[in-house]
Amino acid sequence: MEAIQAQSRALGTGTTVKALRRNGWVPAIVYGSDMGNQTIQVLGKDLDAALRHQATNKPFRLSVDGNAHDVMVYELQRHPLMGNILHADFKKINMNEKIHTTVPVLMTGDPELGVATLIRHSVEVSCLPGNIPESFTVDVDGFNIGDVVLVSDLQVPPGVELGLDSTEVLISVLPVKAKSEESIEAQHAAAEVAEQAEATTEQAKKV
Repeated sequence: MEAIQAQSRALGTGTTVKALRRNGWVPAIVYGSDMGNQTIQVLGKDLDAALRHQATNKPFRLSVDGNAHDVMVYELQRHPLMGNILHADFKKINMNEKIHTTVPVLMTGDPELGVATLIRHSVEVSCLPGNIPESFTVDVDGFNIGDVVLVSDLQVPPGVELGLDSTEVLISVLPVKAKSEESIEAQHAAAEVAEQAEATTEQAKKV
């Protein structure tokens, strides 16, 4: 688990916040049911380094004036042009209690024919904070037009529960078309496959 050092911060004027950022600090807030809201500041380089080593949906250890908290990044505000972090919100968590969060779906490889389209870019999961997958990666190498990836096709680690129906389509391989048509085609194809998968599941239940 990545560790980030922080300092408590008194609420101040916009000028004070600008001065913090000029000196390399990121204004932030950490909150939890047992601590309320606490304004803090973290070094931008430390937060950037931590985020390079793990995804934002994974827990962090945040040390505020020597007091350690297990937290997750709730929200990051970045500069629209420069990309640097302007503000961060951290939520205190209990590592022994399940939480609900989202995990991104990523693709690798290239289909033999057609183009692979992500129908859903993330899936909802429920698990202990330490078991949160960084991502679900699907290899579409060798796929052909008409092939799909369902929720049930994901490699789900032990202790992780998905919040989606197993027949929901995540990836669909479609013919190469104009981008304006591709999105509409993907939605139609996904709906048809989902209906077929659901019908197959219902038929299996009757047998």
